[in-house]
Amino acid sequence: MASWYEGTLYEGKPFYVTKNAVSWKSGRKNADFGHWTAVSVYDPATYMKAEGRQFTIGPGYGWDGVTWGATLPDMLLPSLFHDAMLHAKMNGAPIARSQIDLAFYDLMTTQRARHKGLYYRFVRLFGWCFTFPQHPRTLTIHREDSGAESLSRKPCRSDGGHGA
Repeated sequence: MASWYEGTLYEGKPFYVTKNAVSWKSGRKNADFGHWTAVSVYDPATYMKAEGRQFTIGPGYGWDGVTWGATLPDMLLPSLFHDAMLHAKMNGAPIARSQIDLAFYDLMTTQRARHKGLYYRFVRLFGWCFTFPQHPRTLTIHREDSGAESLSRKPCRSDGGHGA
């Protein structure tokens, strides 16, 4: 098992939780995820942070891996970042879905994921249904330029509906 996550079961399905902070910096020169932090409303130690081309996910963040089908090891990191970014977007983070999907593709490329083209086309075609605002909100979004936007609500986790 990798040292950065642990696998478990949640409601009888595979579920993963980060054990420590995981960061990724996009190699795309025009990539910009903005400057904001998303913090769980129930556990302030669980967070995400966007700093331009760098995106960090703190310890304790849970995700379901590849939403449909088995999650192979080469898809754990791409699915983590895709789910976390979509989760933040659903809670009001200023990030474009196209950037989220490109990050997913780039991470699949880095991880040498099989079928990356198929996964990418799938999230581009059907990912829109996972971008509606989340109610109740599960994250508080702090934007660097405008202070904090309080968006309270349930535990910080992507629960199977974020398209990766």
